[in-house]
Amino acid sequence: MTSLPDHYETVRERDDYEPIEGAVGPVPAAERRRFVAVDDEGVLTRTDERSTLVATGVGMTGPPHLGTVGQFLTAVALQEAGLDVQFVIADLEPYHSGASLDRVRALAERYRAFALDLGFDPERGRLRTQREATDVMRTAQLLAPYYDPEAWTPADGSGERPPTDWERAVREAYEAADGERGPATAAVERSGPTSDAADIHSAVLHGVDFLHPLYAGDYERLVLQFGVDERHLARMARRFRDAAPVEGGVAGLYTRMLPGFDGTPKMAKSIPGSGVSLAMAPAEIRERIAGDPGGDPATSPVFQAMCLASRYDAERLERLERACETGGEEWARARDEYAEFVVGLAERWRATAD
Repeated sequence: MTSLPDHYETVRERDDYEPIEGAVGPVPAAERRRFVAVDDEGVLTRTDERSTLVATGVGMTGPPHLGTVGQFLTAVALQEAGLDVQFVIADLEPYHSGASLDRVRALAERYRAFALDLGFDPERGRLRTQREATDVMRTAQLLAPYYDPEAWTPADGSGERPPTDWERAVREAYEAADGERGPATAAVERSGPTSDAADIHSAVLHGVDFLHPLYAGDYERLVLQFGVDERHLARMARRFRDAAPVEGGVAGLYTRMLPGFDGTPKMAKSIPGSGVSLAMAPAEIRERIAGDPGGDPATSPVFQAMCLASRYDAERLERLERACETGGEEWARARDEYAEFVVGLAERWRATAD
């Protein structure tokens, strides 16, 4: 089977992660459907003992998709729960890979405006690009001697374990796409220079984006919040921390993934037809969302998107889950309402270009 629930269960058992029940501290029940695992049970219930920062962010390979929206809204929900949140817009990564600096700057500013529009409060956290954070760049230079490329390889040998059925299906979907690029990636087309040095700079900076608040002494604990498919980032941060003169705890809090449309295992820009980009026309967004017939909520791309990329409360999501299972008119109405919400998001994204 390639279902995400099976994948989550395998990952939790294999990596000794915990389900989120009781693990996300002050985060209200209304927001807990976003999360599927934590690698340090109760980490956010200990905020009175040590100052804690939740760190997250997004890469920029084009306009946001529903998974990106989910990352923004999760950051907002964590802020509203009273947590300090750092949100990094990773603009230097595409530049290091050959994207035009001017295009990267323009897209990064649109991402910043969109995050603010969705409710991120810069007075209660830090919303930044990589390019503007010169203090983090300085730390990256100071910690570079401690960087080991092997930090990206799990020290516990989990990278050598066979992939789950879902991971295998994702890999096959990427291979079938054969590197296709659609309009969603055209905004940061890679046509400029790059080098091995740029790759190393990018990797060091990626790690220091996480570790700088600990190195600077601003916080004593870091909680990395990403989709569960990026759980390797927490391992990398711990290994980099252990090698460098950095003290403090590092934990991982992981959100659900979004299954793709038309039977694809994952919503991804490089898997054609799998997702919803905010660059799509309203009619195309409505058509794609209307194509979800309901059934098993765990494999429904629309219901899973409702859990991650919406502000529905817990009671509403319970009703939507039942509607998805039943299908029929109630699910069609719920699906149409969500489509209008996403169309509205797309309009808000387009407004950032003005």
